[in-house]
Amino acid sequence: MSTLHEFKTIETGAKDLVYKEKGSKFIGYAKYVQDSQEALSFFDTLKTQHQNANHCCYAYRLGPEGLETRANDDGEPSHSAGTPILGQIQSFGLTNTALAVVRYFGGTKLGVGGLVKAYKTTAQLTLEASEFKNHLIYKKAELHFDYADIGLAMRWLKQGGFQITQQDIDQICKIQCLVPTSLISSSIEFWKKYRNVNLKLLE
Repeated sequence: MSTLHEFKTIETGAKDLVYKEKGSKFIGYAKYVQDSQEALSFFDTLKTQHQNANHCCYAYRLGPEGLETRANDDGEPSHSAGTPILGQIQSFGLTNTALAVVRYFGGTKLGVGGLVKAYKTTAQLTLEASEFKNHLIYKKAELHFDYADIGLAMRWLKQGGFQITQQDIDQICKIQCLVPTSLISSSIEFWKKYRNVNLKLLE
């Protein structure tokens, strides 16, 4: 099984995307989120902004492989809102993405089929109006080396653009950094040439 090197997510999410159906107004919002807490906070903010709305339905998908998902119908018939919203996140191949559709009821019931169509369409239009990016996946690594090799280590870190997260500089040095998964194999091979330097993955 090949290692995943990056995932597709939201760079700039659309907001206030309006779709109307038989008097009801559906408003879409999309956002990049790092975890479920950030997603739920985003949805709570929208509910506060739209206190007079009838429903604030949403879905999110998280993790490099998009394995963590949640869909919420917020009072609409089961699977008529959250599920089609989540379906659009998956259809666009996105993860670490939160997508919400706020509904103001217009007086005419749409039926389950009509609701599915309206929420799906709003979600689709919202994502079509958003901008995406490919997010690199990193692994934590630790570099062990003698102080005499600090110049070599720092040069490698700078040239590779590796982000240092923690460092302990002494006679024996330890530097923790983030290495893109796409560069792990070549990084390990590079340091095999140096007996006094050891690069190990932390997770």
